[in-house]
Amino acid sequence: MSGHGSRAAMPRIGIIGSNWGRMHIGGFRGAGADIAALCGRDPAKTERIAAEEGIAMATSSVEALCAAVDAVVVAGPDRLHAAHIAAAQGAGCHVLSEKPLTHAAEDARALCRRAEAQTPSGARVCAVSFPYRMLPPFVALADWLGERAPAAWLTVTLRTSFGAAEGRAEEGPIQGASADFGGASHVLDAAFWLLRARPRWVEAHLVGRPAHSLAMHIGLDSGAVVAVNHAASHEPGIHGRWHLLGDGWEARAQAGYRPALGGWVAEPSEGFEGGAWRVLGERVAPHAGGEPWADAHRATAAAFLAAIAGARDPASQRLARFRHGADVQAAFAAAIASERAHARVDVELP
Repeated sequence: MSGHGSRAAMPRIGIIGSNWGRMHIGGFRGAGADIAALCGRDPAKTERIAAEEGIAMATSSVEALCAAVDAVVVAGPDRLHAAHIAAAQGAGCHVLSEKPLTHAAEDARALCRRAEAQTPSGARVCAVSFPYRMLPPFVALADWLGERAPAAWLTVTLRTSFGAAEGRAEEGPIQGASADFGGASHVLDAAFWLLRARPRWVEAHLVGRPAHSLAMHIGLDSGAVVAVNHAASHEPGIHGRWHLLGDGWEARAQAGYRPALGGWVAEPSEGFEGGAWRVLGERVAPHAGGEPWADAHRATAAAFLAAIAGARDPASQRLARFRHGADVQAAFAAAIASERAHARVDVELP
């Protein structure tokens, strides 16, 4: 498609990545989008998936995909995110990137600068997929927190069963000048989002796989402190617990990937105030029509499409932008610097 067509019509979506990209195919289809193209490194596999999904264009060329669509979903290997995003930005496309935005914090800052330079003239949406922002118990918790003074403290405990594949050094936790730690980027973004604040300093201790642990304190510009503990788990999946403390109140949430239960489960979020706990957001679990993580991807897709259309509704406002993804990578970069220096390190924000 030449010239990217009319932006007033439903945008044509191109998806980079034939593995995790399938989650986004389902998400955007559920949101009513026109998925026009799929890009993957294995031509035969990409053509097969495109045929199965009814996608007209299958290609192994990122540039060809970007030239054919209005908006690009970047869901290829983490190490290629920066190059794929830059190609989409260069073609004038809207972009939704999987986490992490990039491996290196300096690459994330560069993409932010490019997005900000494009926005005044082209109003391009540059967003990151952080589905915690769309899980109903966390949305309810964020709304409740928004009516109160900022929290002073947030403690997050995250355990995962992920291990490194034999001989795959690139799967280690430290990559370039940043990191991800098997999904911890989701947790950091959700922490900054819930607390409505940005990171200022980090003090961290990191241990690589197979122990795969992380302990860090993050000071925020609101004055709050986030304490994150990330460790291994023999129980399959991802298991996260959240506890927030404020002036006269506290709140808690729990969510994770539970294979034994069929997918993601988010327990009810709760708030304590006036001497009693009350439910803020109801439990979500796998159900006949879907699964909470897939539902959150569909909500992310819908929010991305709404943002492209110029909407200012609460869902599109929850959508993480490149700056939020860059904040996460900047915090990880500071954590690595802190580990090496055995000291507290300031965060270099975009």
